[in-house]
Parts: sequence; C-alpha cells; structure tokens
Amino acid sequence: MHGSLKIFTAITLSALLTACGGGSSGGNSSGTETNTGTDTGTGGGGDTGGGNTDTDTGDYTFNPASPLATLIVGTAEYVEGTLQLEDTDSKSPSFLGATVEGQYGSFKLYDSGNWEYQLNSNANSLNDGQSAEDTITFQLTNGDQLSVTLSIQTVAATENSIVFVLVNFSDAAVTDDVSISQLANMTFNEIDSLDNTYKENSLGQLKFKRHLSNDQSLAQYCYGEENNENSSIDCFVYSVPDSQNGGVLSVEDAQARAGSSRDGQYSDGGYTWRDNATSWIQSNYVDSNNQPVNLDDWRHRVYIFPKSANRAGLIGTGVASVLGGWSIIAADSDQLIMGHELGHNIGLSHAGNDDNNDGDTNDAGESEYGANGVFMGNSWKSRLFGSAHRELMGWYDNFPGYTTNISQSAGGSTEHELQAIQLTAGELSSSLPQVLKVESNGSKNGENQYYVEYHISHDILNPYPHQENAVTVHYLNEGTANQVATLASLGEQFTDPFAGITIELKSRNTSNNSATIAISYSN
Repeated sequence: MHGSLKIFTAITLSALLTACGGGSSGGNSSGTETNTGTDTGTGGGGDTGGGNTDTDTGDYTFNPASPLATLIVGTAEYVEGTLQLEDTDSKSPSFLGATVEGQYGSFKLYDSGNWEYQLNSNANSLNDGQSAEDTITFQLTNGDQLSVTLSIQTVAATENSIVFVLVNFSDAAVTDDVSISQLANMTFNEIDSLDNTYKENSLGQLKFKRHLSNDQSLAQYCYGEENNENSSIDCFVYSVPDSQNGGVLSVEDAQARAGSSRDGQYSDGGYTWRDNATSWIQSNYVDSNNQPVNLDDWRHRVYIFPKSANRAGLIGTGVASVLGGWSIIAADSDQLIMGHELGHNIGLSHAGNDDNNDGDTNDAGESEYGANGVFMGNSWKSRLFGSAHRELMGWYDNFPGYTTNISQSAGGSTEHELQAIQLTAGELSSSLPQVLKVESNGSKNGENQYYVEYHISHDILNPYPHQENAVTVHYLNEGTANQVATLASLGEQFTDPFAGITIELKSRNTSNNSATIAISYSN
C-alpha cells in the first residue's frame, strides 16, 4: 500500500457451486445447485441394475443471492449472513458447522446455515486497486460439497447500472446482428469486457452493474439462455410503429421517407425513436415497486439499432451525451463503439492526434479521433483510457505513487523508469510510476503539461496490440487528450522547442514491462 492509504473495499460474494460426493448433480450455469438423490450402497434386493439397495439422500437446491454481502476492508472487515437449502424433503441434508480458512479470510459456517467471514492480514498484500477471489468449500451432512467465492477489491468501486433498449423494425432486428448473450459477454463476461475494461482503467474504482434490481420476475431481465445469469442483462425491446400504414415500420420505408417526409423521425438520427421508445417502455412496464419504469433510474441507457438502420442513413454509428445518461449506437459484436460512447457519458471528450503539436487536430492527416489504441480515439478493438483521461476522471488521485511529476528546470535532465499504462492494479509495481507528467510552460500547443506513457500488449487493455513497446506523448485540452508523438525505437526523441523540452526513449525492460525515459530542458 502507498503510505497510510488503505481504502480496501467491496468484498462481494457470488456462488460457485460444485458437486462432489453422493447426491449432488452438478451446478448449472445460472448458479443453482440441484440434488436429485442417488442410489448408493451394496447388498441384495431392490435394484434391477445389480442388486444395490437404494438410499435416497434427499433433494435440495442451493441458489444463494449474488452477491451475498459486501465487505469494506479497513472499515468493515467482518460480515455475516445465512445460507439456505431450498426445495428440500424429509431426507435432505443440512449444513454442517465448520471453520474454513481461505486465502484472504476465515469463513465460519454454523449448522443453522448462518455464516461469518473475517478478513485476515493477507488482504494487505494486495496492490491498491487490485481485486482477488477467495473460494471457500464446505460440506453438507451427507458429504456433498458446496462452495462460495468471495470477490475482494481494494478500493470502493462505483457500480454504474446499464440498460439496453433494442429498437427493431419489421425487416431488421437488433438480434439479427448481436444476440443477448453477446451483449452480456461484451459487457460483463469476456476478459476484455466493458466491465473489466472500465474497472482496470479506473484502478478498480468504476465498474458496471448487471441488474438494477434483484427481482428476477421483472420484464427487464433479458436472458440469452434461459435462466443463465451470465447471459442476462437489463433490456427492453421496442418495435418502431409505422405512423402511416400501421403495424411496424420497415427500414426500407423509413429510408424512402427520409428525404421527402416532413416528419422528422426519418431524418433526426434516431432521436424521435429513442424518445418514443422511452415513453412506450415507461407506459408498459413496472418496476419492483409496481410503479411505471423510469429509464432514468439507470445510469446508462444504450439504445441499439440494427446495422441496416445505420447503413440506410437513419442513425449514425454512435452518439452520446457528455456527462449524460444515454447513447445511440448501431449493433455490433465488438464493444469499441459502445465503450467509446459510454466514455462520453462519464465526462470524456475525444482522443485526437496533433502531429504538428499546434494545439488543434484540424490539419491534414489529423483527427479529433486520431489517437491510436485508446477507447476515445478511433483504433479498432482498443480498450485503453490514456493517462490524461484517467487523471481527468480522478482515477489516480488515490494512488499518488503511480504518477511522477517533473518540474520544468532550465538545464535539468533526469531519467525515469516507467511501467506500462496497460498494467492493471494487480500487475503494477508499487515502486514505479505509470505516467510521467512533464511540466511544459510555453509549449507549442499552449498547454502546460505533457503526459508520457509506455505501451505493451495486454489481454484486457490492449488485446489487439497498438503501439506495443512504444512510448507516446499527449497533452490535455479541455477534456480532449491529443497525441503528439510516438517513440517506437530506442533513442527516438520528441522535442518541443517552445518549452525547451526533449523526451527520449532510452531503454526497455521486458521482464518489468517498463521503459526508461529521459527528460531534459534546454530553457
């Protein structure tokens, strides 16, 4: 831990169910353990398969809520609750009291199903921002084994709820392009999911919440596979009505009317359909309190249209409100577009390339989307928020050791070992910075700070490698992070003569996933 800071938090528990021993039939993908009883024992009579005597160990299901509880380490290091076996009969097993030592804490289970969990000192070995799991396995009275998994995080994560509104036409449905299961995977399940991507970029401080309510009877629970929680998301399906002919509007008719109709719904980029879908949902669905659904209850509302609506010019590829709660996107099986628009929702502008470092991105070959390998730029399958945007969000505030500030000093020259910007909290060294902030008063671009990063390939934040083994230099201009240089070869330099700064890639250390950067000032 850095200094005295120990903002441990969010021990969440989810059930990982394993069937080991007589009577257990194996956990299904929704997190429910079902026991149908087994035939055991030897001896004569009763069994046509070879003379075995039937011994019914009893039926039960084990379907605990997920998460069971949340623990804040350093504030509330102890938590308790109750486990239950459901759908039991007179022969069903029961809980067996035991104390199980996990990797990060002690789990005590009572015969009644009551349980307690207390963190141990091993939790202090986790890096700031890191998350881990602690799996606890225990026995029932009949020998069946069940387990629960505790998810441990070292900072308090803000969970942003998200709901998807699928906007369909008579000749095109969103699920023709991307399935509910794919949406669940790209948002929550894949290693480079939006949930993982945002969590790791934010050093554990921001992630997504799968369901706003834990009431699974609500219509907002959408499953790609029946009763499979991992395939589920919050979603609603809206079919665009045809105001002229009745029934459901087709993309073909909407496109034909776009140039001639006075009705703006065909040419406003989907805004009218977004608003109509919102009104329709709030008039036709109720929440867990039996009140009309209010889509504003979700932090993010993602309106997804079929690809053919984009190809017909009815909507753009993606649009979102900065610091607002909504986005409109075309269906796709990669999360780049959605991740980019959600970035606007949390307050970020674009990431451009300013190759001549003149303070704008309007020159030939430049673009406000032009930064390589970042979510807010335009590189395909990128997953990274750069250090300038991370600082803008305040994600480094709790971790001062990951930033080195370099003050402008005439004739000054220093070297710094910099670990890769893609390294996540569990991979970071506590002794090396992840970003260099180089003071640049009088710079050509008009800003007073350069951000220097080193890049590697990474399963979560750089799965399709961009700028691998290179150093990049950026500045921040009113929320836009503009890239001015890529140093790909040893000895390569970036110089801003206005500020008298030279930044050089001196060496790489592949075992540390780090690079040594030289910073010098001439004036």
